[in-house]
Amino acid sequence: MMQRDAHMNPKDLLYSLQFKDGDFGEVVLVSGQQHRAQMCLKNLENHVKNFTFLGYTFWTGFYKGKKVTVGNGGFYAPDSAFVTELLCAGGINTFIRLGSCGALREDIGIGDYILATDIIRGDGATRYYVDDDYKSQVSEQLTNSVEKTFKEAGKVHRGGVWTTDAIFRETKDIVNFYIEKGAIAVDMVTSPFVTVANIYKRKSAVILAVSDNLITGALGFSDFRFFEAEMKMADLAFKVVESV
Repeated sequence: MMQRDAHMNPKDLLYSLQFKDGDFGEVVLVSGQQHRAQMCLKNLENHVKNFTFLGYTFWTGFYKGKKVTVGNGGFYAPDSAFVTELLCAGGINTFIRLGSCGALREDIGIGDYILATDIIRGDGATRYYVDDDYKSQVSEQLTNSVEKTFKEAGKVHRGGVWTTDAIFRETKDIVNFYIEKGAIAVDMVTSPFVTVANIYKRKSAVILAVSDNLITGALGFSDFRFFEAEMKMADLAFKVVESV
């Protein structure tokens, strides 16, 4: 029978991968998509690739004197929880997610932004971390800073984000249930991202570009408005970093 409390912890794994304390910055910009993370690199001075494992890659450099880390932190709830916990163990204190989502209101368009103010947990990963009635919370101050910056470049909708594990089971009954709970958008990452950050007492904020709309049926994954919103994200996020 297993005698240890856990097979391994995040620090053990980081050190086994030749990570050294201080490798990461104080602030991290995390996206699911690798290309979105790469968009951020043009804003970093003297950046180096200082973490890569299982397809997740992070670079650390400087922006106006601040040490900042950027990278891709998972597409789904389990890998997002895994990577977020590694980043917490690596000493990062401020987490900003640059993601994408499906809208749950007819008036929200492709390429608009969703600012997560309430986290509605529909995923399975966070049940290994917290009780079902746990309320995950973003940082109010950081979230307000993100809103102020992103409003300069696009339409921003504040509200609840529901995280699901099953993108092809976003059925009418399930979706309407979460709309009634206050969700205006759905993704597969936000819940573990914020929940793990909460456990480690880290600040977090989440901004999402709208790729599709479950109410109208619009699919904008190849829509230029969505790509443009993604591209703007990289520059806008660094404006937020200035205020952190």
